[in-house]
Amino acid sequence: MVGIPKTLEDMSMRERCCMLETVAGALDAVAEEAEDLGDARFAANSKCVAGTIRGYADNLGTQDLKSAELLLELGITLVHLSSTRSTAAVAAVMTHTPEACH
Repeated sequence: MVGIPKTLEDMSMRERCCMLETVAGALDAVAEEAEDLGDARFAANSKCVAGTIRGYADNLGTQDLKSAELLLELGITLVHLSSTRSTAAVAAVMTHTPEACH
């Protein structure tokens, strides 16, 4: 049974770390997919955010929750963007055409 979602503030330290690692792991998978598609920039960005999240998890305290929320939001947004990118957008990025900015 799925419980009521918790905010980071309501989570234990272990739950917070697991949440951060889950998002970082998803970013690693997204980076690998982007590399397979030839989108080196998206892959690099995803890897950097994953690394930042993992580094942040080591020093996560209650005073840092807003920063953790922002990192998670960024990571989740990148994962979402990877699932919604069209093949045309990937091709545009690879050839550096203006369509990639739309």
